[in-house]
Amino acid sequence: MEERADLKYITDIAPDADADFKAKFEGRYFATPKKMGAQTAEANINAGLAAANQIVDFFATGNKKFQVNK
Repeated sequence: MEERADLKYITDIAPDADADFKAKFEGRYFATPKKMGAQTAEANINAGLAAANQIVDFFATGNKKFQVNK
């Protein structure tokens, strides 16, 4: 960001150097106070339903499409 004044940085995980970055790159660096990804009620409901459907499908048909550890 020091070499490219045309760049901006946006993150939903504020780093330890958040205050330094805000001062050094004012107007070009943005961070949320906490992790924001998928933290809506709708997103959590959809994730829960997807997981439940995958578990039911595994027991009903043996489908391992979404298996994490193989």
